[in-house]
Amino acid sequence: MKKVLLLAIGAIIILSVSVNGQNSDQPAGIKKKADQSKLYNEVFAGYGIGSLYIFIDKVNHSYSGYPSTESYNASTTDASSAGTFMMGYNRMLNRVVMIGFSASYFNVNYSTKYSADEYSPGYVGTVDYNDNLLNGMAKFTFNYVNKPMVRVYSSVGLGITVDISTAQGRNAGDLKQTAKKILPSGQLTFMGVRFGREIGGFCEFGFLTNSIISAGINYQFGD
Repeated sequence: MKKVLLLAIGAIIILSVSVNGQNSDQPAGIKKKADQSKLYNEVFAGYGIGSLYIFIDKVNHSYSGYPSTESYNASTTDASSAGTFMMGYNRMLNRVVMIGFSASYFNVNYSTKYSADEYSPGYVGTVDYNDNLLNGMAKFTFNYVNKPMVRVYSSVGLGITVDISTAQGRNAGDLKQTAKKILPSGQLTFMGVRFGREIGGFCEFGFLTNSIISAGINYQFGD
């Protein structure tokens, strides 16, 4: 009887230690899962539509063989594009402020038809223009909400755009020419939502160089 009592007491002690150990581990596990303050770094890649370059006048370049698209006798088609492809990095300074940079690529195609008259004599025919815009911007992000599975934010970016343009006339013997121009760039994100923890997705609504609407994936990690 004494041995049975000792075994029962021992079993109760072992069971109590095991339960207490599980209870002590559970808050730590939950805290680790909920703590996003250690995920200081973020890399992202996305796609957007509605760049400012679609709505403004075409970038005018100086070509030796073709007149300006702003000449009196030029008739230019609307610009078309496949959209903006972007990637970048953000660093969290605290739960509210993030700084980083982004790079993006945007292509614009349009055609200009030139007809001779007394205002701008010279080339007669149609020229196809292809602008490749490479953007680099520094970013500042302000987080309104920064929870374990969702982050709501606004951001602003400023930088430069390198426009590498080509012009190719459709007449026999027309040569392909290349021109470059550096322009200012910027992106204002009115509202962005990021969901998920380490691996997640985001969608943004904004305006200027990159896009009006964009979406993509990102990955957050610690040091």
